[in-house]
Amino acid sequence: MNPRSMNALSRRALGHGLLAVLTAALAGCYGNAERQETHAVPHGAVATHGPVLPAEGSARAHVEGAFGPAFAWPVIPIHMVLLPDHRVLAYGTDRNGRQGAALHYAVWDPKAGGGPEAFLTLPNVTGTDIFCSAQSLLADGTVTLLGGDEQVGGRPLNNGNADVNVFDPRSNEMRKAEGMAFRRWYPTLVVMPSGDRLVLGGLIKNASSRWTFYERSVANTPEVYTPGSGWRSLTAARSHRAYGSRAESYYYPRAWVAPQGDVFIVGHDGRMFRLDPRGQGKLRQLRDTVPEANERMPAVMFEPGRILALRGERQAVVVDINGREPVVQPAEAPSAHREWGNATLLADGQVWLSGGSVTANQLGDEHYHSELWNPATGRWTRTADAAQPRLYHSAAMLLPDGSVLTGGGGAPGPLIQLNGEIWFPPYLFQRDGSGRFAPRPAVARSPTQLAAGSELRVELAPGVQATRLTLVRSGSVTHSFNHEQRFMALEFKQSGAELRATLPADVNRLLPGYYLLFVFDEHGVPSMGQSLLVTNPGTVG
Repeated sequence: MNPRSMNALSRRALGHGLLAVLTAALAGCYGNAERQETHAVPHGAVATHGPVLPAEGSARAHVEGAFGPAFAWPVIPIHMVLLPDHRVLAYGTDRNGRQGAALHYAVWDPKAGGGPEAFLTLPNVTGTDIFCSAQSLLADGTVTLLGGDEQVGGRPLNNGNADVNVFDPRSNEMRKAEGMAFRRWYPTLVVMPSGDRLVLGGLIKNASSRWTFYERSVANTPEVYTPGSGWRSLTAARSHRAYGSRAESYYYPRAWVAPQGDVFIVGHDGRMFRLDPRGQGKLRQLRDTVPEANERMPAVMFEPGRILALRGERQAVVVDINGREPVVQPAEAPSAHREWGNATLLADGQVWLSGGSVTANQLGDEHYHSELWNPATGRWTRTADAAQPRLYHSAAMLLPDGSVLTGGGGAPGPLIQLNGEIWFPPYLFQRDGSGRFAPRPAVARSPTQLAAGSELRVELAPGVQATRLTLVRSGSVTHSFNHEQRFMALEFKQSGAELRATLPADVNRLLPGYYLLFVFDEHGVPSMGQSLLVTNPGTVG
């Protein structure tokens, strides 16, 4: 056995056996109390003070990337949102990693490193348990959170609530807003180009209740919130197949704004739908299907109107929804079946697949290795190994420097993961096998807000020769699904230190909201991401 394998084996044995320190019975998202073991992270793996960068990458860092050291978190980051000021909002548990986001939420500043001084841990004063809610970053810079768990006397009931909460990063405070008509636990929130907020699915009442009929326990009626007008129910679009009781379709429905302006849905059972959210709504089931999966498999829109969906039995498909009917094509299978894995769009448009296990939320067949999918070639490449397993209630999200935060897991599960790691992709390293970080091209000036269809001008530092200009929409992720992330490569012209490009005018393809703008140099290295708010010129306010 080579030293690397021995070190990995020792590390995992240490983390999963020798350092087990206590067990606790927790009520999990599925409503049943589960016995959960807490395992300390191996000594030295959590950098409670100091940097989150690796000391250096391996000789293959330019191919596999590299993980930095694990660092402690004050809560399990079940939900993550990238804020306009480049901090990360996270929530999901209390300080001990127990279910109950009525108690705390955390804001992490990546620029401050991985120590406790980098975190604000704040009390949730609204009285809503936002555990397993939906969340989305809005164009006004606030985060809307819909639904979550129901609590009575501080005890979670594993039923839905109808609350709406708003987090304002300028004050770091949470406040309540107008509630929904239906209680929802595990819903999906889709922000439309108009600014309307569409919510799909969610559990109303735990089906294990002796008085609950399953057909009536889920929110199979979508709702839309229009700023200035309030909520309306899409009573003509009720469906148990699309986002109700059939095949757990209420559970974080995989839904995106489509290039036609409606909403496209890939069901966990393989059925596909289009939803028109205007008026009372109109739902159409499509004739084609994709292979069956479940609510534990990720999917990502990697280009406008093109979705990579991981399905059951280690299958993958690309679904093109740019036409009236979707076109489904098989994709190369990843190396591993990953229940509760995460798919993250990178600054260059590739998709990074991390975490998960063959058997859902179990140790023994968990995946430490990660892999990278290239849309241009359709091929997967194995990438670096993590130090910690990431199972149920873990999350991963692109950060402004082009790296990926991956963290959490537990509540319930075999591990309470009050920690995170950062993966640094291959494009951040020199290609000479030294494992050293590459110099970054610098952006001297870029706009912070533009309307769709506008001219984009970016000023570079002297001597930078740009080869790519990309936009990645700021992420919002939970339960293996980040519907906010989108990627777009822009055509541009460079004259001296200035880049000029034109943003697409179609707001169904370039969805309004916050983006990270990256400039790649001749070595394929990206700049630090620059915040850009894309607005809809057809809306006011």
